[in-house]
Amino acid sequence: MDSLNNRIAMFSIHSDPLAGLGSQESGGQNIYVRYLCEELDKLGWQVDVFTRWDDANKKEIANIAKCSRLIRLKGGKIGHIPKTELFPILPEIYDNFLNFIGHKNPYSLFHGHYWDGGWLARKASSQFSKSLVENFHSVGIIRMETRKKYSKDGEEQDYFAKRLNTENEVIRDSSLIICLSQPEKSSLVRFYGCPAEKVVVIPGGVNIKQWKPIKKEKAREVLNLKKDDFIILYVGRLEWRKGIGTLISGAGLLKDEVPNLKVIIVGGQIFGRRKNKVDFKEYQRLLELAKKQNVEEIVTFVGRVPNGRLPFFYSAADALAVPSYYEPFGLVALEGMASKIPIVASRVGGLSIIIKDRENGLLFEPHNALDFKEKVLEIHHSGEFTKKLVDNAFQDISQNYSWQLIAKQISDVYKSLIKENENSSNSSI
Repeated sequence: MDSLNNRIAMFSIHSDPLAGLGSQESGGQNIYVRYLCEELDKLGWQVDVFTRWDDANKKEIANIAKCSRLIRLKGGKIGHIPKTELFPILPEIYDNFLNFIGHKNPYSLFHGHYWDGGWLARKASSQFSKSLVENFHSVGIIRMETRKKYSKDGEEQDYFAKRLNTENEVIRDSSLIICLSQPEKSSLVRFYGCPAEKVVVIPGGVNIKQWKPIKKEKAREVLNLKKDDFIILYVGRLEWRKGIGTLISGAGLLKDEVPNLKVIIVGGQIFGRRKNKVDFKEYQRLLELAKKQNVEEIVTFVGRVPNGRLPFFYSAADALAVPSYYEPFGLVALEGMASKIPIVASRVGGLSIIIKDRENGLLFEPHNALDFKEKVLEIHHSGEFTKKLVDNAFQDISQNYSWQLIAKQISDVYKSLIKENENSSNSSI
């Protein structure tokens, strides 16, 4: 790779890219970091991803790709720690990062993910005078306002105050910020005063081969699902902002109009001795809602699903619901598009960019179960219209959302910043 130092340090603290999907602190960021690293590795970059060591059964160091590694750093007690409680242990995690590299920096650039990864990447960038790249994945001020609007339970204001302060510091000191969508960039410029020229929009990607469609009959046979059911699928974390309550309420409105309706909810570490307390609490809340809507026999929670089994759920479904109240991007929508199933998504954030309404999917107003119902009925009633949506969606992701394309754009960002940093260092000598 020319004469550039090709070593990159990424920080993805709460989100272990090799963690099982569907648990409380896993989701789009895990997928993004993992597949981005795999493709950057193919382009000649050696990426070390640093995350918090949250499970004693996990190895300290694991391979992500041929020349790229995941390194788990100790911080606080072993076990799950919510993102809202990470602030006090970030200095300890950073000290363990310094110990790991022997206090001598081998990296040419630091890349932070989310506010917690940004905190560490900013500190390393300052200490070692290297460029700082940041992906926020989720913007604190929008998350806070969305929670006020849609969530009935409160959250510590102290957390959001600290988070917003951290985000402002990272924005100020970043060499470049990568946003997954134009709405995310607009939020940074409008609410944080971030200079627009400091931000580049590069979306997330999807591994099309991983989500190669399986025949619906075969998928349902493997999952022991009835061939005559009309299945609406949800895949993701069990979290208030994901809008699962709207999906359940929508099922209550659909049950008398769609024969053999079934709703399958994939995600959440809710079964077994190692269930996550936060996941389980949300699961219980949603169960109660399903009972109030008289759809407890229609809605099925399956919990976490191994990655290799997830394509069967996508291919078995008649529609994928992405009912989020706030969604910076929406990788699940891309997976559904690659699996060739129609998408019904809320008109928020990155989803409103990925889904072109009535062209490659359908959009509904967030928190509006009646609007959701009407969009599902369109898919249920018209096979020809549904086929058009699915075909257009697959063509769109094939052309615009491959990880190879995304990694190439980020690789070019790295090269440009590293050269700028080297030129600046040489001119100051």
